[in-house]
Amino acid sequence: MSTKTRYVILALVILIPSFVNLGVPIYNRDSPELFGMPFFYWFQTLWLFATAGFYMVFAHLKGKQQ
Repeated sequence: MSTKTRYVILALVILIPSFVNLGVPIYNRDSPELFGMPFFYWFQTLWLFATAGFYMVFAHLKGKQQ
């Protein structure tokens, strides 16, 4: 894999969670509920863990590069 391609992948891995969290109209609602918790809260909690996963992928790819 070329260096330029690797940088594009690294940028996407970091930017995807940022764009999802900035898209407030996507998750600014109450339904559907999960265990009585409104969508807004459980969606944010889900993305907290997903973002940690994205960062782990980023760190792994970045470590391979050097």
